Formats: sequence, structure tokens, C-alpha cells
Amino acid sequence: MRFICDVMLGKLAKYLRLLGFDTIYAASPSALEAYRALPDDRVFLTRRKGASGFPRTVLLASERTRVQLTELGPLIRAEKSRERALHRCIECNVELVEADRTEIESRVPEFVFHTYRAFKICPSCARVYWEGSHVKGMESLIKEILS
Repeated sequence: MRFICDVMLGKLAKYLRLLGFDTIYAASPSALEAYRALPDDRVFLTRRKGASGFPRTVLLASERTRVQLTELGPLIRAEKSRERALHRCIECNVELVEADRTEIESRVPEFVFHTYRAFKICPSCARVYWEGSHVKGMESLIKEILS
């Protein structure tokens, strides 16, 4: 399942990426117009009532991100899994790749480099990821969403 989130759903886009879903965030109306022209199987997510111009549109009722994820439950239930989670850049939506520790040493705090062994990197924006203490909070969120 692949998504496009309109300008009102930036946080939802990040959460869906966290769960491993390929999710485009249209940060402006002009960006949305560009995506409308693509021949794509993506589901358009919005809070705006009215015609969207996308073949598959889901209108979300809630303003709260976690409730929005619950609203999407029937749609994502079959494809959500713990294995998919935390494998996509939450900023640019690209799948992360394993990073060579020596290549990222200068890009992370010294404490982090000496504390953690495994790192991932976004091949697009070069953001470095590791399973630090913040992952525990994310994993509890993922568990909540997946249940």
C-alpha cells in the first residue's frame, strides 16, 4: 500500500513512513498538483471534503494522528508488520541502507558512535539512523498501532 498525504497530514506521513509504508507528503498545493498527474496506485489521504481528483481517496475525520492511523486500520491491516517498521527515512521516504561505521563516524556524536554498532543511512538525504533510546518509544507506538 502506497500513500500521498496532503498538506494537512505531514505528521501522519511520518508515522506511515515509520511503519514502513511508502508515503509521499505533498507539502503544498502545487506539489499535490504534480502528484495528481502521475499514473500511480497510491491512495490519497486528506481531511478536505470534496472531490480530490485522485482515483482512490480516503477522507480522514480526526485531527489527531493516532486516531487517523486507527481510521486507516482496515486499509493497512493486511500490510502492516513489525519487520517493515523503521526501514524508511521519515524525512524523504527512501528505504534505508546499512551504513559502514567508518563512513559515518564523523556524522554522529562520539558517544553514539562508541555506544552503537549498527547504523543505517538514507541514500537520498544522507540522514543517519541508529537504534538509540528513542527507538523504545517508537516501538511502543508501533506496537500500539499494530495491535
